[in-house]
Amino acid sequence: MADRQDFSAIEVAELRKAAEQQLIAKPEAMPTTPSDDKKLLHELQVHQIELEMLYENLRHAQDELEKSWASYFDLYELAPVGYLTINDSGSILNANLTATTLLGITRKALLKKTLTEFVSASDQDNYYLHRKKLAETGEPQVLQLHLTKADGALFWVRLEMNRAAETENGQLFRVVVSDISEQKANDDYLRQAAAMFESAREGVMVTDAETRILVVNRAFCQLTGYSADEVLGQSPQLLKSGRQDEGFYKTMWSDINDTGYWQGEIWNRRKNGEVYPQLLSISAVCNEYQQVTHYVSVFSDISQLKNAVNRLDHLAHHDPLTNLPNRLLLCARLGHCIEVSSRDRKSAALLMLDLDRFKDVNDSFGHLAGDELLQQVAARLTSRLRGVDTVTRLGGDEFALLLEDLSHPQDAALVANEIIEALSDPWYLSNGAEVRIGASIGISLFPGHGQTSEELLQHADAALYLAKADGRGNYKYFSEALTEASKRRINLESLLRRAIIKQELQVYYQPQVDFASGAIIGAEVLLRWYQSDEGEIPPSQFIPVAEETGLICEIGEWALLKACSQGQVWIEAGVPPLRLAVNLSPHQFRHGDIVASVTNILKETRFPAECLELELTESTLMTRESEAVRILSALRMLGIRLAIDDFGTGYSSLAYLKRFPLDILKIDKSFIDDIPQLEDDKEIASAIIGMAHTLRLKVLAEGVETEAQLNFLKEQGCDFYQGYYKSPAVSADEFVALIKASL
Repeated sequence: MADRQDFSAIEVAELRKAAEQQLIAKPEAMPTTPSDDKKLLHELQVHQIELEMLYENLRHAQDELEKSWASYFDLYELAPVGYLTINDSGSILNANLTATTLLGITRKALLKKTLTEFVSASDQDNYYLHRKKLAETGEPQVLQLHLTKADGALFWVRLEMNRAAETENGQLFRVVVSDISEQKANDDYLRQAAAMFESAREGVMVTDAETRILVVNRAFCQLTGYSADEVLGQSPQLLKSGRQDEGFYKTMWSDINDTGYWQGEIWNRRKNGEVYPQLLSISAVCNEYQQVTHYVSVFSDISQLKNAVNRLDHLAHHDPLTNLPNRLLLCARLGHCIEVSSRDRKSAALLMLDLDRFKDVNDSFGHLAGDELLQQVAARLTSRLRGVDTVTRLGGDEFALLLEDLSHPQDAALVANEIIEALSDPWYLSNGAEVRIGASIGISLFPGHGQTSEELLQHADAALYLAKADGRGNYKYFSEALTEASKRRINLESLLRRAIIKQELQVYYQPQVDFASGAIIGAEVLLRWYQSDEGEIPPSQFIPVAEETGLICEIGEWALLKACSQGQVWIEAGVPPLRLAVNLSPHQFRHGDIVASVTNILKETRFPAECLELELTESTLMTRESEAVRILSALRMLGIRLAIDDFGTGYSSLAYLKRFPLDILKIDKSFIDDIPQLEDDKEIASAIIGMAHTLRLKVLAEGVETEAQLNFLKEQGCDFYQGYYKSPAVSADEFVALIKASL
């Protein structure tokens, strides 16, 4: 910057006065004439004007100089970077306001220090090397290091050091200080993000707003078989499998445009042509004006999970010995048959079949021979029926046949006769034995003998009982004489209503045990009913009645209150905290404000929410799925644990297991009973445990009764179990005794 020349108004006035005096002095030294005087006066006036113009120019220059100096001061003091002037020894001679702000110190205090005092210990050597090089070569130096604020906080800066001037006392250096802490943090974040991007197991693809592929990660290439060069600039449509129609993609993009996000299952195609399922999520990225700039897709190959689910679904809905549909699948098909038959005004028949003298085969030749015979029976039954009909093994030597679209109700009797004759033929086993069996059949007709699956099954079973009582080897239709069972249910409802008033119901507790430690960690809360006239009535009889009549809501709420109250009593008595698992019925879940009810009970009893576990069945959750997710999420917000009960007996869908906020998966007792004898049940249990752990769920096995079952489940990594092997359901006092005995 040029040296500043300040001309004040006083100095200009003095210059003017001196000039006037010089001009006035000249006439006194020489004789004048009037004409000379006039000329002199004119010259004086000209000089007067010139001086005034000079003064005005000087004043204008002074104003401009003042403005320039003020601008320079503002630029220097308020610059976005810090300016420091230091000498050879590193002492700070001058600093702007930004520098003092960055270092968190006043200018007065700063000018007493050296820059070295603010350089972090780890960066001292680097700083000295650059300063030495600057002093020796005069070349500007740029480096990044940590400075320390006055309060001790470290922050990243970029230093630009230049030689400023030579003075009598040595060299002066100008240092420019830029705070790059945010830039460094962003760089670290980007490095971490890049590392995560490349190391992620899921495929990641980023496109622009026109869905042109901009970047993919390593997992994308591994999963699709395409290299990055092959897909960059391309449309993701090159991955389409063709399995989804245009309506699917229209709905998907509608969701993305409306919410900025979509997630679901989709089938895509690898480079080698293989079609495979993905779990895909797409997120829209917007700028500050809410305009979409990019789309980010994250996907994973779920082929193995889908295969496991399909296999599990097949195992759950088919008999492992005969590969026939089981009771679950029969109920589903029966429900569909009723719906179609009602709409089209057609008839259908359900035949319940029981093999006569099958026990003799088992006793004489062993269970392997019995299993072989059952497989032959299944094959013969299947070969005798139409493709639209369903043959089912219900368990043991019981089968069911669903005959759809009957022309006449009497056709069911014709089929029954044909089956009885076919099954009475000799059977030849692989061990060389020839055996003879028979069959008894009970028939219920739709719509004459029932309007629901439950009614048709119940009435066919009742008819089968009559056929067996009538000498076996024949068939019976359901008759009105069998309505006594219905009367029994009506009577049971009446007794149940009185039982609620008289408080005849009791709460029992079946211990739940941790496989790892062998300790009792909780209990399932179960209902028991002893009626003065009827004696003990099992839950399998009164719970369905309670469900049908709506009494289950009142009973369920009472059971929950009783369990929480007892749990708090135990806590106050010094019993170690236990997890109490209470069943929620479908009726409670769908028709009551279960969240409010549970909240009030926890508040009333002071029982800790984290000690409460609520169990729900698969069918309960699958009805009104979105509402179920909302209710479960609200319960989880209270701190309650959630369990899926009787897993494997319903839909067993991976999709809802992923969607619902669950903690525990309970393997149904039906899959435990035949472990380790039946390999299929072992495989089912193993598959359930593996899948649950993949989804970060704990697994509890129900109905463990033998040491062999216990050892197998433990080997498979099952977390908890309950069953008669440890203890049946017991009263509160007996349960406490079990706890104390196990300590």
